[in-house]
Amino acid sequence: MPIEVGAAGGVISNPMKHLSVSRIALRDLLPSACASLGEDASIAIYTTCEAAQACWQEARQQCQGYAFQTYEWLACWQQHLGQRQGWQVRIVVLRDGDGRIRLLLPLGIRRIVGLRRLDFLGGELTDYRAPLIASDFPTTLFGSLWTALLSLLQVDLFRSRRMPATIENICNPFSLLPGIEANEQAHAATLPDTYAEFQKSRSAKMFADTRRRLRNLEAIGKVRVEIDAVGAQRAEVVATMARQKSRRWRETQARDIFREPGYLDFYQTLAAQGITGGSVVLSGLYVDEQLVATHWGLRYGKRFYWLMPAYQDGDWTRYAVGRQLLDAVLKHSIATGLKIFDLTVGDESFKQQWADHTLMLYGGQHGVTRRGKMAVAVNQRWQDLYAGLRANTRLRNLVRRLRGRAPITAQ
Repeated sequence: MPIEVGAAGGVISNPMKHLSVSRIALRDLLPSACASLGEDASIAIYTTCEAAQACWQEARQQCQGYAFQTYEWLACWQQHLGQRQGWQVRIVVLRDGDGRIRLLLPLGIRRIVGLRRLDFLGGELTDYRAPLIASDFPTTLFGSLWTALLSLLQVDLFRSRRMPATIENICNPFSLLPGIEANEQAHAATLPDTYAEFQKSRSAKMFADTRRRLRNLEAIGKVRVEIDAVGAQRAEVVATMARQKSRRWRETQARDIFREPGYLDFYQTLAAQGITGGSVVLSGLYVDEQLVATHWGLRYGKRFYWLMPAYQDGDWTRYAVGRQLLDAVLKHSIATGLKIFDLTVGDESFKQQWADHTLMLYGGQHGVTRRGKMAVAVNQRWQDLYAGLRANTRLRNLVRRLRGRAPITAQ
């Protein structure tokens, strides 16, 4: 039987109710995996981010992952949003027989309509949901390991999205699970050694238009770009970004998350504390002393993440101030030796102009218990019905007219 060890070394029956960590010999959970991972391989399950911090930072040194899998990103999310939304932390750490971390799964459980649902921590703010994984992790044994973990964690179903096909060129084993399929994509640009090389591989017309608009902007005031604001200026960039972003969301009738508790706190806190192995980069475009475009982003490893751009409305849009800032940040990324400019999830038209490759993102669900499998079947039926309704142009136009919006025209 699995051995559950308490803080004082005692054995208890259900540690995840009482303790921040439980440890299990892999040979007691999945003996067949020991041939690949060693007889002394083990699994630890942490129920708080803080308890997992030390091994999380160890995993960062031994495994590959994106900035969204850093301790700081997910611990900050859990502090400001996860707890509020009812998520219970389950950080799973797999060590091989030599004590090396081969896999860290930053998972959480949330009870929804009586079902215990398992997912990656991070919610909608996390563009890539993934494990930290060693380059030599034996992917072929993941399916059986995952089945054993689902039973151990006592959940009804697993449901997730935005799981990348690869984790810095390592196959993401979650993309191979049953019920999981590619349904979204992210965009990124490979960065050459010089900005001139980058320009040559993109639309000359776009860069000419950007330069023309910059000259027009310089005619009305002194233009200054801060790539990585410091001191009190960091708080100014975050506050201005939030105002500009909220305005844009309201204009497009999108959900304004900054009007909801916890979301702005997340960005403010992370901007103040940073992330290990990288940094939170706050950038701004000023005309005289007015901050007309902002960006909240991350630098991690050899990758820059373009995450939360915002800009001033009105006459400023004629100068493409948002594009001016993106161009400046990308140029700086090349100059500082970064290799990937990650535009992350979404198919916004501007990304097509800058990116040169995509990253497929996977999503889906599978049931564990009978109740979980029934819930998955019902959910799948609803998704099929919803897809059919969306394909009905006449019905969609009726709904749009009722909302006072223009009808969809035939392509």
